[in-house]
Amino acid sequence: MIGVIPNPKKTITIDFPLDKVKVSIERVEKLDKKYKFTKSNPIFNQTTFEATEFLSLGVYIDINLSSVNENKTEITIEIRRKIGSFDQSHEVSNANKHIDTMFEIIGKGLTYNDTEFAQLTEAANVQTEVKGKKKTKWVWIIVAIWILSYLILKFAK
Repeated sequence: MIGVIPNPKKTITIDFPLDKVKVSIERVEKLDKKYKFTKSNPIFNQTTFEATEFLSLGVYIDINLSSVNENKTEITIEIRRKIGSFDQSHEVSNANKHIDTMFEIIGKGLTYNDTEFAQLTEAANVQTEVKGKKKTKWVWIIVAIWILSYLILKFAK
C-alpha cells in the first residue's frame, strides 16, 4: 500500500526485574482510565491495551517484555490502529504520545509499593464516585428544567 507508515514502536531497557515490570503493567488501567486492558499472554510476556481517540476508532497498544538479565527488562511498545494503518503524520504524532504516556504510566507503577498503590486507587475510586454523583445531580437538574419547560409551553396555549 502506498503512503502507509509503519506502526510507531519504541524499545527501552530499564533497571528493574521482569516481575516488577509485570506488576507495573497490571496497574496501567488503574493509573490511567483512558487505557483499557484488552488481552494478555503471560507465557510470551505480552499485554495489549486499547484507547479511543477523537474522530477515530482508536488504537491498540502492544507491550512486550523481555528479561535482559535478572535486574534489567526490555520494554517494547507498539501502537496499532484498530482499523487500517497509519497514513497521516498527525496519526503518528498521536501514536507517539500514547507511547510516551504509556512509559510514564509504567514508570509511575514501578514507584509505588503495594500499600501506596492500594491507597492511590482507593482515593481515585472515591474521586470517581464523587464526580459520578455530581454528574447525576446535573442530569436531574436538566431533566427537571426540560419537564418544566414542556409543561409551561403546553399549558401556556
